[in-house]
Amino acid sequence: MFSKLMDVLNDLQPRQLLMLAGGTAVAVFLVVYLALTGLTNNVGEVPKVNQPAQSQTVMTQVVMAKEDIPSRTVIQESMLEMREVPVDSLPRGAMMSMQDVVGQPAAATIFAGDVVTLSKLIVDKTKVGFAGEIPENCRAVSVGVSEITGVAGFAKPGDYVDVILVEKNNQGATSRFLLKNILLLGINQDAAAAAAQDKNGDKNKTKSKPAIATLALEPDDMLQLVSAAAVGEIYLALRPFHANDKGSFLNTYSLRSARAGEVTAAPAQPVAAQPVQAAAPAPAVSAPAAPRASAPYEIIQGDKVVTK
Repeated sequence: MFSKLMDVLNDLQPRQLLMLAGGTAVAVFLVVYLALTGLTNNVGEVPKVNQPAQSQTVMTQVVMAKEDIPSRTVIQESMLEMREVPVDSLPRGAMMSMQDVVGQPAAATIFAGDVVTLSKLIVDKTKVGFAGEIPENCRAVSVGVSEITGVAGFAKPGDYVDVILVEKNNQGATSRFLLKNILLLGINQDAAAAAAQDKNGDKNKTKSKPAIATLALEPDDMLQLVSAAAVGEIYLALRPFHANDKGSFLNTYSLRSARAGEVTAAPAQPVAAQPVQAAAPAPAVSAPAAPRASAPYEIIQGDKVVTK
């Protein structure tokens, strides 16, 4: 077949060959043009297919910082706002509710416009240090104690104690329960350490060293303890584990001192003798008339003594 085609081409005149070549070129051009036109149309249709998908992007509301929130700041509702963001662009752990954020400390600085995430919050409040150990609605208050008033160092942080106020006067002493079932946050006294110091010959130094107990108290109880510490001595009573008080207890106990009778009776003797001493100065006013003729006498004027 190929040989027949070559024979036909050889029989053609040069003019006929040129026309055949031109027609072939036109045909090839049309085929290439149509192919390129179809490809361009397919490329142009791609955005038209994706455009509806973009208009259907799913949005959701997240908690976002309205202002800069410094680290360790307790987040308030006024610092936050709700905004809609695409679901595909949500950071991991994004918070969806303000209630889950308000009242939580910030673990790091949250800048305005940032989405609040779980990693930016201190959910475990023990990680904020000592302040995280204070119960809500309480304050940490320290009071001075000694080895005796501080339960000899056997009370440890996390224990619960009763607070007793002892007031002393010339008549005796009065003790009363000031507060009960109070959380002991810390105390700088250790019974084991004190015993070790005693063995090393530092017994006197241990006794003289003051101790400080830190308690978790509500504001009203805090004021009560601070005022009581200014007028009397504070004792701590260590409560047993899961204490269940049964029966009746005295809230106040007063003990009259054995010396109270002597203290009150002592002024009674001078009172009886006062009339005798008071009568003696009476003649002293008229006494100067007699000594003038017989003997010299002394007159006391302030801090001077004049002899006449």
